[in-house]
Amino acid sequence: MRCIFLNGFLLNTGNTVAPHRSDMTKNFTYRPSPTALLDPCRDSIFKKLFTDNSPEGSKALQSFLEAVLGKSVSNIVLQPTELPIEDAFDKQARFDLNCKIDNSEYANIEIQGINTEKSFEKRAEYYCAHLLNHNVTSGSKWQEVPKVYQISVLKFIREKNCEKEIFHYKFRTEEGFSLHDRQNIIFIELPKVEELVKKIEAEQMKIEDLTDTQKWSIFILYASKEEHNNIIKKISNSEGGIMCAVQILDKISQDEIEWKRQFDEFMIETDRRSLEQFYKDKGMEEGLAEGREQGKEEGLQQGREQGLQQGLEQGLEQGLEKGLQQGIKQSKIEIAKKSLEKNLPLETISEITGLSIKEIQDLNK
Repeated sequence: MRCIFLNGFLLNTGNTVAPHRSDMTKNFTYRPSPTALLDPCRDSIFKKLFTDNSPEGSKALQSFLEAVLGKSVSNIVLQPTELPIEDAFDKQARFDLNCKIDNSEYANIEIQGINTEKSFEKRAEYYCAHLLNHNVTSGSKWQEVPKVYQISVLKFIREKNCEKEIFHYKFRTEEGFSLHDRQNIIFIELPKVEELVKKIEAEQMKIEDLTDTQKWSIFILYASKEEHNNIIKKISNSEGGIMCAVQILDKISQDEIEWKRQFDEFMIETDRRSLEQFYKDKGMEEGLAEGREQGKEEGLQQGREQGLQQGLEQGLEQGLEKGLQQGIKQSKIEIAKKSLEKNLPLETISEITGLSIKEIQDLNK
């Protein structure tokens, strides 16, 4: 078997010798090995994993919700992901995985890659409120207002000063008194379990010591990494829902088109990071130059000794901020243009860049 390693992807040509161009289409595959699994951290794979129309799909979703909510769940019904707009001026809410739980509660589950412009928390609050508003029917009693959950699986660390991986937010006073429990926002920070995996591999911790949420977090983060197959196997053997998720993921991973999409998204993400770093560096250089110039002018006006220092500090800060913002914005536009050339879905481009659907559509004009 001949393989090509390209930008972090092992591309299998399926031949023992280098293939001719005419053979490439027939034998070429983006799947690194026959047992490799697609990445559940990808938005589309995450959705397919929990919406698979099979007993295994239902069991996986039930197990995940029970782990996150910390209670037993018996009945789950998938709901439409795009809710109707009641007013022309309302902001559209497009859910990832919208479900009704035990006929009385509702949850939207999503995976979030980057904290775009630090606005992720605001969007989570809006989605939670929208979910509640949509499921309160006209004429219903206030006692019948349902409990709703916005569950966000994060691929980044939000609470840096706390080791735990799951955070459950409710309406409370500053003193900690609860107002109600109708609106619930739950964040799961996947990178927090990396240390747990290291401890398990070093035999400093056992699978039995993990919480159910930690097991699911490790599965989502590491299922696609073949070097951690042993840990995934042990976790799936300890939790039936994760075993079902592995089976579904293996089924999805037979699709060559999904591997091609994963590769394309990987390349775009690589370009995004490279461009972002380039424009950050460029913005920093321009910001420093602008800051020095502005600082000198303000410093000279305020006095040679005190004013120069103060002006330099203020100018540097303003220049850096302006340069960084311009650089990051430009990098997002460049990535969106490349993504459009590859005919990626607008929703995927929006997820990668943080640009709105309208901003992306305007790039084609």
